[in-house]
Amino acid sequence: MTATPAVGEIVTVPWGVGTVRGKVVEVYGLAGRRQVIVELAPELSGHVVDEPTTVAFPLASVERADVPA
Repeated sequence: MTATPAVGEIVTVPWGVGTVRGKVVEVYGLAGRRQVIVELAPELSGHVVDEPTTVAFPLASVERADVPA
């Protein structure tokens, strides 16, 4: 991702051999090493997770979701 996502924005992140949707809750780190914390919830992730959880990804691994959730 070239632009930093906003907190609350819906994004897709790598998960297994595909991707899953989640919501950005925090962006941190210095330029070139930025990390994005994404909340995965059952409703938004297509029930890939059973309970809400957060996961950190490098900014380059995060993509804006094409369709609003």
